[in-house]
Amino acid sequence: MDIFNEKIDLSKITCHSGGAAGSDTVWEEVGEEFGVSTRAYSYRTKYHESKNKVEISEQDYEEGVVQIAKANKTLGRFGINKYMSLLARNWAQVKYSKQVFAVGHIVKAGEKSAKGYKNSSKSDVVDGGTGYAVQMAIDQENGVFVFDQVKDKWFRWSYTSLRFVEVKEVPVITEKDFAGIGTREIQPNGVRAIRAVYEKTFNRQLGT
Repeated sequence: MDIFNEKIDLSKITCHSGGAAGSDTVWEEVGEEFGVSTRAYSYRTKYHESKNKVEISEQDYEEGVVQIAKANKTLGRFGINKYMSLLARNWAQVKYSKQVFAVGHIVKAGEKSAKGYKNSSKSDVVDGGTGYAVQMAIDQENGVFVFDQVKDKWFRWSYTSLRFVEVKEVPVITEKDFAGIGTREIQPNGVRAIRAVYEKTFNRQLGT
């Protein structure tokens, strides 16, 4: 169920993302159609092609390292240090947003992802690097929505039941600063899900 307490100025909403191929780029490009500006965060990499690239500060990076370590207490994954420049950068997406929308795949405790990685934690988690941004957002108690491409459904994190619960309707953006992120391996249903969020948000705000 969507809670829409106060209308936001649609001309001032910002998508905080990572500029990566796949979901990040779709959030950015479709958002542009609706006049949404994007801040695509980067950290010391030349492999970043977004025209909206924003290089994060050293402070944000150091904070990110701490927050990744905290998130990994839940995720329980190994060998993450070699990916730290990418993972810690994700902290900026969470830090500067109040709501997170991610495209990916939710893996239940004890189950394996499509790539064969077992979720050894005691919680529902999101597969891949996106899982770190999602977990950091949960740790910050932000609103979190995940479109599961395998189940072809939207879910939200419930702070009551401490798990992802299915939402029957497409969620809407209710904060002027939100994160639009997700897997590089986006599928057609993931693209449709992103567009649906923007369309419903703008239609809702316009009162149609």
